[in-house]
Amino acid sequence: MTVVLSLLPTRPVPGLIENHERYAQMHGYQHIVVDGTHIYGERQQALHRYHCIYQQLQALKDGELLLVLDVFSLIYATHPLDAVAQGYDSIVSLTNPDPTQNPGLANSSGMIFRNTSDIREKMYALLQEFGRWAMYMAEQGQKIEAQILGNAFPPVTFIARLSSGHYPCIQALWQVSVTQLNTVIDTLRQAQPLLVSHSPEWRQHHGLWHPQFDYDFRFVQAMLHEAQVQSTTAHNFQTAFSLAAQTSLEPEVHLNPEAEIAFVSLYTHNIAGYGLLHERSMLRYCERHGYGYHVYRGSPDFIPDSVSANWAKAHLIRHHLAQHQFVLWIDADILAIQQASGVEPLLSCRDFIVGMDHTAWAINSCVFGARNTPEMRAFIDRLCQRIEAVENKSSVYASGGDQQVLNEILIDEGMLNAKHVVDAISLGTSPIYATTQHRFVHFPSQINHYRAATMRIWDEKST
Repeated sequence: MTVVLSLLPTRPVPGLIENHERYAQMHGYQHIVVDGTHIYGERQQALHRYHCIYQQLQALKDGELLLVLDVFSLIYATHPLDAVAQGYDSIVSLTNPDPTQNPGLANSSGMIFRNTSDIREKMYALLQEFGRWAMYMAEQGQKIEAQILGNAFPPVTFIARLSSGHYPCIQALWQVSVTQLNTVIDTLRQAQPLLVSHSPEWRQHHGLWHPQFDYDFRFVQAMLHEAQVQSTTAHNFQTAFSLAAQTSLEPEVHLNPEAEIAFVSLYTHNIAGYGLLHERSMLRYCERHGYGYHVYRGSPDFIPDSVSANWAKAHLIRHHLAQHQFVLWIDADILAIQQASGVEPLLSCRDFIVGMDHTAWAINSCVFGARNTPEMRAFIDRLCQRIEAVENKSSVYASGGDQQVLNEILIDEGMLNAKHVVDAISLGTSPIYATTQHRFVHFPSQINHYRAATMRIWDEKST
């Protein structure tokens, strides 16, 4: 009996276990789900994983196959497991195909093992290694799971087919150029891998290994959605995004221009694939609460030529501040998820507001705003002047971006404090923290068409 083993160290995204289950049922495989969410500690979680694998191998008959899945991996193309594994007793993939980037690190998401005496002995020996590692013994203490796994089961690249003719498990994202990244992700339909995973990459910093600090399950959700629709539409994410970006639209929209509280946003045609999602979400939100909403689908004429769209937030606030009592900028990669939650409680005792970032940044400029008072109008004027004075504004993150300028002026004005700065959850919640109960969810640092796909999935959850 072939076994599909789903190991759950954390709660999976909705639909993931069903994806595993459907594959098992399709081929008559046994599906075993192991809930490990009660186990404390990253190293004990890993040790538990390999004990579960060893347990299943011992229960199989000689030659039978075990497919190991987790919360980072999903079935993409439903090939029979014996066809994929033909000629192999174990298949473990690299986390990154570039030999200069973390060479030899093995991806524990989406492994295949054939029950043989040799594989059982290797797994037994691997358990001894992981036991010492979990106890931080000297010879293993500084290693990470991917190194120990890779030493026991040398990983194969996932950008080349196996001798069986299949791709086993493709890591959806890894550290390469954006051009290469788009090429690999958007050819999944041609590659038809058995599995797709998006597990966090491990990186070395000051001699210490750490996972991506900003990892979340957005791409697992996006891949799951792609796997579900791949047989019903010819469009991949890139094509769908491009079609949305080509939509002909009016240059600007203004809702409730006399409202006391208003939001303002701007997006250009190259990001319309997700800018439209943001706009529709905010229109629903502002209509519900009676807020004003000014959205520009390109840089308006009143923005100075030296200020690109990415740097125009303060200028847009300034332009509309005379119309309203409070004006908030909001990034075009934000959705209003909890639509019933208004902003009045946050603004009632403040003349200026900005949220903290979920990392080491003191603030995140994805949402910030000011009250229409002489002092705040003067402050926004000074902020605009500081932005205009920045020499290099060639990209979002050049010179630290507008966020760096806002951070600096808040320090200079004595405003970087609890009076003006709220937590990293109330204004623009990162998906790392977000649930459907959060007001605004922010989707930064993604390839544009995947950002659109992820935002579309989240928008369906909006209430």
